[in-house]
Amino acid sequence: MRVRLALLAGLMTCCVFLQGVQAAPPQFGELIEVNVVNVDIHVTDRAGRLVTDLRREDFEVFEDGKRVELTHFRVVTADAQPTAAAPPPPSPSQPAVAPAPPSAPQLPAEERLHLIVYVDNFNLSPHHRTRVLKQLRGFLKDLGPADRVMLATNDMSMNVRLPFTSDPAALEAALDEIEKLPTFGQESANERRQIVHRILELREAVRVFDGPCSNMLLAPAESYAETTRQEVLRSINAMTVLVNSLSGVPGRKALLHVSDGLPVTPGEEAYQLLVELCGGGTQSGIEDVFDGDLLDQNVQISGRTLMIKAQGYSTVADFDKLAAHANANRVTLYTLQASGLGATGADAGGFGLEERMYQLPSMQSIYIANLQNSLSLLATETGGRAIFNANDMTSDLRRIQDELGSYYSLAYSPAHTGDARQHRIEVKVRRPGLQVRYRKGYRDKPAIERAVDRTLAAVYHGFEENPLDVTLEMGAQRMTEGSLVSVPIKLRIPLFKLGIFPQPDGTYRGRLRLLVSTRDGKGGVSPMRQVEVPLQIPREEVLYAMGKFYDYELTLNLAPGEQHVAIAVWDESTATTSVLSRTLTVSAPSATR
Repeated sequence: MRVRLALLAGLMTCCVFLQGVQAAPPQFGELIEVNVVNVDIHVTDRAGRLVTDLRREDFEVFEDGKRVELTHFRVVTADAQPTAAAPPPPSPSQPAVAPAPPSAPQLPAEERLHLIVYVDNFNLSPHHRTRVLKQLRGFLKDLGPADRVMLATNDMSMNVRLPFTSDPAALEAALDEIEKLPTFGQESANERRQIVHRILELREAVRVFDGPCSNMLLAPAESYAETTRQEVLRSINAMTVLVNSLSGVPGRKALLHVSDGLPVTPGEEAYQLLVELCGGGTQSGIEDVFDGDLLDQNVQISGRTLMIKAQGYSTVADFDKLAAHANANRVTLYTLQASGLGATGADAGGFGLEERMYQLPSMQSIYIANLQNSLSLLATETGGRAIFNANDMTSDLRRIQDELGSYYSLAYSPAHTGDARQHRIEVKVRRPGLQVRYRKGYRDKPAIERAVDRTLAAVYHGFEENPLDVTLEMGAQRMTEGSLVSVPIKLRIPLFKLGIFPQPDGTYRGRLRLLVSTRDGKGGVSPMRQVEVPLQIPREEVLYAMGKFYDYELTLNLAPGEQHVAIAVWDESTATTSVLSRTLTVSAPSATR
């Protein structure tokens, strides 16, 4: 039997063949998809010490306010092999299940750690980065041998500096390279000084004819707040891209975000400056700043109005969305403020009027809280930890290391499957006086979205899984019109691995969807391209066809240079996905034949 299908989709063309090997029975029956929600929990006592002696019955887990039954419970400790998973309590109609043998298996793939160190160069000063990287080197050396670490940076956009690895030498070399990259935190400090200077300069220019608190003072504050807000949103977007790339990575994912902080209300300090200047603030210390030259009491801008305007630039909703996105992808966020005890806002050097304004208690408190609240939000909502106000972070990093190696792994099966809705998680511990940290929710992704996640993990990080036993073969490259090169790819899929079910018309049908993404040597990722492939087999030929392979040929038009290609084959009938990843060097058009 031989079937041909021609298909054009974007830059891809395909042919389909059925070619024979041995026969196998077709799949019949109804598909039942099982959805499992994993929750990693850290429990500490009043002194902050990890508690690792709790049992299954000590926990209560609720989804959207309704209690759920645990299907999985495991205690993982850093100083011992993971305990065998305890079986769920037997129902009255079933006998008790014997416990697993004492020889515990290796840590399951769903519980292996992938740690991402994300150095936010856009929001980081060079001397702060140098201090933190020195301490991070010791932290990374003490991780477990099975842990994998990735290094990434934010340099106006997200860049992977070192893919996941367990090689200490590769980590050390990559950290050396990161330390040489430019940072932009000092520019932010200079901008803060300049906004104070512009407001004070404008005040002097207009006070004679429009009073000392003219509405004209709002213009520089608004401009500064909007510019800063766009920079924060750009940083959130870069972090979202990183979280997206991790979505299909199996197991636990912890992201350590290193920065001087991101303002949750960009430009709020500029509005607080206006409050102080216009008599609506505490006035504590402002007499010393202006040598007793207090402003006119004819206030034209109220402090309440100013702070309402400041809140108009809030990015709380954007940070909430990022945290929810991290929870949906099982990424725990740890945030480290590299500025330590020096985060006062007056860190641009000098002791002029601009610096003295930032030394006002009200200005300091708003500036510091503004930078830390966003980092605290991200860590709290995802079950991580935030590190603030520490120049020596060794003990804090050691605490994170202990948490990464010691935790409770719980799982349950919700009643819904792929409803695309956000669900809240609540965990209670029956022993009093304990603090519990965990991700506060998740989004139940549809099956196609999970397939897209796995494709992203393959194109960014090379992760593969192949339950459908798909094989991939790349053909000879050919020159095309323009600057692109044609790369033929052949996929071979065993038909007996696919869900092909009987239909009322007497045929047997299934449906595949191919997802293709590419990443070039500079990190640019193509849009996800999809092709739907319906399968239909006459009833009298189904047994014969189940012993065949489904050959699918597609052609990618790629730019010369290094290219990473990820191809996912998603069987819609069984919600099973195979993902393959390949790296190739595409020859320049002039060198192709």
